[in-house]
Amino acid sequence: MTQRVVPLLAAAWCVVSPLTTAGCARQRPVATTPAADSSAAREPVTLRVTNSNWSDVRIYLTRGATWVRLGLVTTNSTVEFTVPVEFVTSSGSVTLVADPVAGRRPWTTSLPAVMPGDEFELVVESFLQYSHLVVR
Repeated sequence: MTQRVVPLLAAAWCVVSPLTTAGCARQRPVATTPAADSSAAREPVTLRVTNSNWSDVRIYLTRGATWVRLGLVTTNSTVEFTVPVEFVTSSGSVTLVADPVAGRRPWTTSLPAVMPGDEFELVVESFLQYSHLVVR
């Protein structure tokens, strides 16, 4: 009896096995949400600085004790900077600092929530306290 069952089981296995593996292979991948998409995190965040002040201005970003110098904007010029990825992807308050080379006090403001692809424009005015940040 077992001699008859073994060939039948082997034949049944040969028929059923390809069907089960084919069924498993046709599963669709899980859809990713836009928030989990890493390509969005790679989009640059742009900061455009227009300096109308009489002094050259150094531009910094700060978060906690971390200071990152973006660069220098000379008088009556406009420069575009790219915000570093760690300031885009990590949580915590980020402060923008415009420090005049020949001034006594820097101008500071907190950045709103930074999202990949955002553009910010800082206008440094002749009177530093009238400087302003625009989010686009």
